[in-house]
Amino acid sequence: MSGRCLLLAALAASLAPAAANGQDASTSLSLPPSGSAVLASADAEQTGGPMTIERVHSGILVAPDFKITRFDGRTSELIGAYGGWLSDKTFFIGAGGYWLANNAHDRGLGYGGVVLQWMGRSDQTIGYSIKGLIGGGESTLGQTITNTIRVPDLRGLDGRLSRPPQTEPAFRTQTITSTIRFHQGFFIAEPEADAVIRITKSLRLTFGAGYRLIAADGGNESRMRGPVGTVGLQLGGGY
Repeated sequence: MSGRCLLLAALAASLAPAAANGQDASTSLSLPPSGSAVLASADAEQTGGPMTIERVHSGILVAPDFKITRFDGRTSELIGAYGGWLSDKTFFIGAGGYWLANNAHDRGLGYGGVVLQWMGRSDQTIGYSIKGLIGGGESTLGQTITNTIRVPDLRGLDGRLSRPPQTEPAFRTQTITSTIRFHQGFFIAEPEADAVIRITKSLRLTFGAGYRLIAADGGNESRMRGPVGTVGLQLGGGY
């Protein structure tokens, strides 16, 4: 009996280290998945990176302009301006108006309307834009009229009265030339391409070329339409 007890005690003592080793092995085998999860979470956070917030540059833009154009067969100057809202340094919507600088009693021009503009490379020193004005206006034009009329000829060769008053006089023709002026309303579309030079953060110099398209009654469109060259300044715009 005592021999059996000694044998059982020795067997139990030999199995205890093996059980302890098995528990340590299972614990060590369960660690890698947990460690991998921690590493994967850290990698995911690094991949996302920091969040960047950029300000959208928008604001009011005002632009005085000086134009050289062809009007009524002569080189003429126009002065004016446009203004409105520039969104994200790219798209502009507003209104503008222009008038003939050297108005005369028989020559005048004024027009205005909605102005739309798209700007490229606006954050660079040299950029560009496409602009258009759509609206209406009025012009003053002069026209020479020549009339030929018949008048009684009561003069003799010496220029004095040569016929008695009771005698039926002869007639001669006489040409009368006069200049009249009239006002003409019209519809206008003026596309233009500009080069934009950035001087300061809120000041830009523009050079442009375009064409004034006219639709009007009376057949005088050819006297009012023509090429346009523009020099201007842009102020503001939220830059």
